[in-house]
Amino acid sequence: MGILNKLFGGADGIRETIVESYVKHRELAESGMIPSSDDPHRTGLYGALASRYKARATWGSAGVPSSETVIWADLAPFVAMPEPLAVQALAEYVVYQEMPDQAMTTTLTWRIELALMKMEDISLKQMAVMGLANKVAWSSLISDFVKQDLMKALEPSADSTESSSTHRAEGGDPDL
Repeated sequence: MGILNKLFGGADGIRETIVESYVKHRELAESGMIPSSDDPHRTGLYGALASRYKARATWGSAGVPSSETVIWADLAPFVAMPEPLAVQALAEYVVYQEMPDQAMTTTLTWRIELALMKMEDISLKQMAVMGLANKVAWSSLISDFVKQDLMKALEPSADSTESSSTHRAEGGDPDL
């Protein structure tokens, strides 16, 4: 689309910029120019969002996450999505943050909620919970049901609680 659209193209310009930033960061990771222990896709997502946040902080936007940990927490649902969908959803997420009236909020919410509900990786779930705790922008989009479901997934299972209680009742060490 071009530089003018990126600068003055509203929501479409934001989407284009985020996708191009993702591609650039991914390619740099694949070539080894960005040292990273993560796969290039994750590096691309992180690079695109972190770069945008850095630019917004320069523009004087308040409340922009700057901690690497919080940015990863912010990315948790996008990391859980299939690659092409993740990039498009991330672009829409930035539109939602910067121009909410021009964002496809219903679709974005649905994609984030679905990614959170289908998440299997416990460390990714922990990052998502950290996102909730830090009130990242997507946390205001998702339903209470999805929030509760995510929190439940991190609770000890009923089986481990029962065996621990039984062990204590039998005189065992409660810390084992």
